Amino acid sequence: MTLAIYADKTDDELYALLGAELLGEGLGLSPEDEDAHCRFGRQWFQSKHRELQRKICHQERIQGLLGTTSSDRLLDAAAVYEVLQHLGEEPSTAGVLAVLVARVGLGTFCVNAPAA
Repeated sequence: MTLAIYADKTDDELYALLGAELLGEGLGLSPEDEDAHCRFGRQWFQSKHRELQRKICHQERIQGLLGTTSSDRLLDAAAVYEVLQHLGEEPSTAGVLAVLVARVGLGTFCVNAPAA
């Protein structure tokens, strides 16, 4: 599994993949299924924001990236992926989440992160 397969996807495609993964379904063949997965994935990501912050933002690997002025999204995504994998997240879910977090930006994502 490589993060590069997720890097070229749109946010909606990533949310659809996340929704399908969380619901235990493959991506549907119909646009309605993909839209439903996208909505579910987006809502789940938003509802789990604080929990994800607790898991990700206080990790030593991530802390080292927060103070940098120039950010490489792929490097940030790789760091988040490693953290999530270490915490037992499924590889495909960790990959999608890592790219979504990196797109938000670690500095922005981790603002006011609750204590771990």
